[in-house]
Amino acid sequence: MNIISPLLAAMLLAAFVLTGCQSPKSMHSSGGDLSQPIRNNSYSLLHQLLDDQKDVGLLHYIKSEHPDVKDLIKRIATASATGATLLEQFAKDDPTIKLDDISLPPGEVATRDAIASTKEKELLSQTGDKFELTLLLTQTEALSYGWHLAVVSSLYEPDPDRAHALVGIGVDMDNLYHEVFALLLAKTRAAATNSTATNPISISAASASTNSASTNLTLMIEPSSMPVDAGNATLTIGALQRVGGVYKGNYKITVFPWFLKNEDGTLAIVVSDESLAKINRGKVTAITGTATTIGKGEHSRPIEATATPVDLNHGNLRLWFMAGDRKMIFEPAYHFDGKNATAAFAQAVEIQP
Repeated sequence: MNIISPLLAAMLLAAFVLTGCQSPKSMHSSGGDLSQPIRNNSYSLLHQLLDDQKDVGLLHYIKSEHPDVKDLIKRIATASATGATLLEQFAKDDPTIKLDDISLPPGEVATRDAIASTKEKELLSQTGDKFELTLLLTQTEALSYGWHLAVVSSLYEPDPDRAHALVGIGVDMDNLYHEVFALLLAKTRAAATNSTATNPISISAASASTNSASTNLTLMIEPSSMPVDAGNATLTIGALQRVGGVYKGNYKITVFPWFLKNEDGTLAIVVSDESLAKINRGKVTAITGTATTIGKGEHSRPIEATATPVDLNHGNLRLWFMAGDRKMIFEPAYHFDGKNATAAFAQAVEIQP
């Protein structure tokens, strides 16, 4: 038991690393280009999490789980090991990528150690359904953090292939997160079946968060326009389909009359079930993503936005990204469409030479 406990403690430290987490951007001075330090810090935190999570499957040596929990935990361990190996290969191929830039203040480290110790004691002292529920809860937190770390890393990764791979890690973490959440919900309902103390409202709310009206709908962005020097630029976005918590589709930028500035590419906009649930409740919600050009000079461009819902299926976006050294801001309307829409909508952007 004493051999396993340090390993479990390390895993739990990673699982709860998001608690009180400080934004990597705040760890560096405001002057200069922060892209490289943010990239290395997010890479390092992601690698630490994945490297520890790959050992979560070892828990079956000291605890017994039902087959459904055991299978899911094994798949989490496998996906984490694959992601950690991929990041190590990135660092091997590109010496500018650092995987040891954790950069956490001592108070944060001490707090995480305390949380890990508490959770370790809880898991080691629990058995049966209570152990499984606690284990699944730790995984929702670890996977959510890993998913968002992967997205942030992709936003600051200039290499398009690596950026795509990071988005893939995020999608895997997102998918596993929702599997864990669904299993946790199912087991919570099963445990509450014979309990008169069960609060049906909380169960309904949890169900609504993963089965909101907009979860599987097509995302459409309404037309908007913006003048450029002696002309006009238009970004045409196809219908965006949601796969694994990411809205994906194509875009094309046409700059009139400066056609040499035209570009084609793909979009990947991360909108989790939790974000959709917030939108359904009328809450302003932040989202992120990437736009990756196709063809010669291929590169990825980070996208950030806030969604302000008007009702369940309509609202407004405030979307911004960098074009050269200039921050471009747009405020188009959006709506969700239940049909398999093929129409494209446009919004204008300025692209620097």
